Amino acid sequence: MNLKHYFSLHTESAKSAAAQFVRQPFGMFLILIMLSIAMTLPLSLYLGVQSAQALIGKMKEAPQITLYMELSADSGDNEEVRKLLSQDKRIEKYEFVGKQQGLDELQKSMGGQDLVSMLDENPLPDVFIVTPQGHPAPEQMKALQNDLNEFPMVESAQLDAEWMQTLYQVNDFIRKIFYFLAVTLSLAFVLVAHNTIRLQILSRKEEIEITKLLGAPSSFIRRPFLYQAAWQSLLAAGVSLVLCAWLMASSRPLVNQIFKPYGVNIEWRFFTFSEILLVLLVVTALGMGGAWLATQQHLLGFKAKKS
Repeated sequence: MNLKHYFSLHTESAKSAAAQFVRQPFGMFLILIMLSIAMTLPLSLYLGVQSAQALIGKMKEAPQITLYMELSADSGDNEEVRKLLSQDKRIEKYEFVGKQQGLDELQKSMGGQDLVSMLDENPLPDVFIVTPQGHPAPEQMKALQNDLNEFPMVESAQLDAEWMQTLYQVNDFIRKIFYFLAVTLSLAFVLVAHNTIRLQILSRKEEIEITKLLGAPSSFIRRPFLYQAAWQSLLAAGVSLVLCAWLMASSRPLVNQIFKPYGVNIEWRFFTFSEILLVLLVVTALGMGGAWLATQQHLLGFKAKKS
């Protein structure tokens, strides 16, 4: 078989597979919608995870832990806490805010009112503001917070920007859901493609068996169904990408409104050109995989029946 004849066979098979959409428009339309919806969910989750990941990556400042000393703590207690903080390798730096300094700042923020005359004594505790080393994971921050809470004369250790830690956890949870749905819905995509092509094979069963008896190779019989699955998958992927764009555009105002009180501006992103090519390639491979299984199953059944 020369190269020209080889390409002509593939061209003819691709045209024949494309014509199938014209012969059965309604049935093919329903199949495309079903496949598109199945792929839209994991693709949308991927975009959400990537947008959230970009936001988290821009948060250079690690959350701080504030240590509130007991009111009865004296300078010796504060010095002991200083030593413990200096020895902890997980801590990058710390800042001490004395109770008098805190009272002065509070008085300044209230327009210079004389709070001292209104109070019998200073009700504010001494405070240590602790900044951890690097960008620790949420569980590491929680462990550090628990350890600091055990320091002598420390009344409480509060983790600032807890919403950011929650964002880490939510993003990690969504990523796990994405991986789960990507695997399960990919398998579902293969099964749907397999069942669709199997129905096409059954509708042309006599034609295929006669062709096989005349000596046609398995590749000749399999080729048009593989191309049909390829066209079907490409169209489904295209529709799915459009649905993703619509879903992201419609949900963006609501999500921005939710995070606006926290001063968070999520930069929503869409698929890059290389990602679109990868999606088309993977979806097409899944569809053709399902078609190959369907045709292989029929061909094996024909051989068993013939023998």
